[in-house]
Amino acid sequence: MRKKIVLMTGGTETLDYFSRQLEIGFLSLGYRTFLFDLQEEEESAEKLAHFAGFSDTILVTFNFDGLHCETSLFDGFGRLFWDVRDIPCVNIVVDHPFYYPSLYENLPLHYYEVSIDRSHMAYLKKYYPEVKHNLFLPLAGTSLCPKQQEPLIKDREIDVLFTGNFTPKEQFDQYIYRLGDEYAAFYLSILKELIQNPSLQDDLVMERHLKEEFKGASNEELRTTMSNMIFIDTYIRNYFREKVIQTLVDAKIHVHCIGHGWHLLSCKHREYLSYEKNQYSLDCLERMTHAKLSVNVMPWFKDGAHDRVFNAMANGSISVTDHSRYLDEILTDNENVIFYDLKHLEELPDKICTLLSQPEKMQALSDNGFCLAQKSHTWIQRAQELHQKLLCHL
Repeated sequence: MRKKIVLMTGGTETLDYFSRQLEIGFLSLGYRTFLFDLQEEEESAEKLAHFAGFSDTILVTFNFDGLHCETSLFDGFGRLFWDVRDIPCVNIVVDHPFYYPSLYENLPLHYYEVSIDRSHMAYLKKYYPEVKHNLFLPLAGTSLCPKQQEPLIKDREIDVLFTGNFTPKEQFDQYIYRLGDEYAAFYLSILKELIQNPSLQDDLVMERHLKEEFKGASNEELRTTMSNMIFIDTYIRNYFREKVIQTLVDAKIHVHCIGHGWHLLSCKHREYLSYEKNQYSLDCLERMTHAKLSVNVMPWFKDGAHDRVFNAMANGSISVTDHSRYLDEILTDNENVIFYDLKHLEELPDKICTLLSQPEKMQALSDNGFCLAQKSHTWIQRAQELHQKLLCHL
């Protein structure tokens, strides 16, 4: 069995943090690890060449880091380092695959994709059947301190927390109207359907509208066109972020947001909104240890999870989230999570106000969520799952 693992750092801060959390799990399993720093490419590549032998190493990366634009990882003949050294590449894709059409055209020889949403697996099976060994592995959470050291939930100073950036929907007009009114009407019809039916997968809605508009379109044409429509995915998640936070603030519920763009939120009662610009992952986790409730709006993962859910639970904050098929399987409403419906946001303020007035129920939810997250949804457990389901067989 291969006993060396390479992880990529120095890129997107969140993915850097995930890699470092996975490393802890891999070390506990007896693997030797190497952190490739994308900020120090040449130096890291030189060290990597000494660390990795032939056929004794595995790359575990996120979102194709180390697999596309890193010139230090290609030799003079255009061959990828991983291919030359017979290193399998395990790529955990934390976005929908339609964000990366060009990267699927130049995959390493031994490529294994891991999806964080089961609907992403279905998309790959249909549009990229050549991508084999697809595995579902949800995102996970990180706990900053033992439960017994955390304050009682009633004593936490933040009532409601949201971590994530915000972009007003008006800023997407440049993409919606870029090709004229006819195309804009087409895009708006898709957005209207998703807003009215937020349980639908956006890729399936886009696909259906494209097939109605372009009879006989091939799968290759469909996947190419969908990759040019990814602003719909970004629009819809920001649309509902706005609606959720706006609904709470205008119901005079104090909400603290961490992320860029919240000063642009349109609301009637701005005095109930506080915010700070985007912080590092560790800072967001620290705020969760001070929050009674942590609101999540799923980024259109309709059969997966977001790390916000498990991070909240792992730090004693109650996760308040919309649904996904996967979350509905593993979580129980009013026992270890509070679910809300994007179609009925008018019900959300009462849910939150009622909960905030019930300290004993909040504590039970906090305790139950913490225990579940610690038992089944940490990055150490994800490392163990990766090892058992994939890495030990490579």
